[in-house]
Amino acid sequence: MNTLRETHFNLPRQTGFYRGKVRDVYEIDHEYLLIVTTDRISAFDTVLSETIPHKGQVLTGISDFMFRTYQGEIPSAWIATPDPNVLLMRRVRVFPVEVIIRRCLVGYAWRLYRTGNRLISGVRLPDGLIENDLLPEPILTPTTKSVIGHDVEISEREIVESGLVPAPQWERIREYAFNLFKKGVEIAERGGMLLCDAKYEFGEWEGEVLLADEVHTPDSARYLKLEGYYERQARQDPQIHLTKEYVREWLMRQGFQGQPNATPPPLAPEVIQEARERYIEVYQRLTGHAFQPRPYNHIHEDIQKHCELAIANLN
Repeated sequence: MNTLRETHFNLPRQTGFYRGKVRDVYEIDHEYLLIVTTDRISAFDTVLSETIPHKGQVLTGISDFMFRTYQGEIPSAWIATPDPNVLLMRRVRVFPVEVIIRRCLVGYAWRLYRTGNRLISGVRLPDGLIENDLLPEPILTPTTKSVIGHDVEISEREIVESGLVPAPQWERIREYAFNLFKKGVEIAERGGMLLCDAKYEFGEWEGEVLLADEVHTPDSARYLKLEGYYERQARQDPQIHLTKEYVREWLMRQGFQGQPNATPPPLAPEVIQEARERYIEVYQRLTGHAFQPRPYNHIHEDIQKHCELAIANLN
């Protein structure tokens, strides 16, 4: 099956371009961003050589659903979704902090916890927990980026005192983040999933704090299957991950965890297929709609056409 690995457009009124781990970002008129979400997948800050078919469409579809769901409640930079793989966003000044809400001991938090560390981003965790346990209440554990791109823990106090985010804006950000997460938990549970944690990014535009990035996608949040969760936890059985954590765990079993100068092993075909199915399952559980995979035979031409139409409709 073909996939969308990358794009190489030269769009009207284009004023910039940036290729991230997963997305190709086209700046238009210095004011807007056309974010093309590809099928690339990254793990441990490394872009893997394989792609996951229709992953980009899944991420875009979930973000579109979430932006529409939160419209009127949480202001965002989202303007429209002109293509199944493209978000049209307002260009904002992004705050250099990733806002992570956690309510479950999974992923990085668990890997830190099992070493004996009980402090994460200035928040102390209780003793006696096991992997995938629910925390007493959701906690906010922000990170910032180092010059080499790895997440670096930072406390809320350090964020304000260092001037990374002014105090009034930070209060608004944390309010929005907890509100996003609370509703995200409800949406996930309606679809039979447990929202474990979620990452948000915010920016500023004309003095207003806006949600600036994807919301509750399988790349920016972790989900466990809710059915049987408590029984599995009581028996200390493995939980069923429905997000990228499945790929991370497979890579760790192969001995790769982002070590310096290490090359990740190629994903086995069955891992790619299973990852694709889990991404699609999250889409369907969250949105309540059957996933309709787009054909790949003319995908580049279709995306470019839809981007050009979106640009033509801008002021």
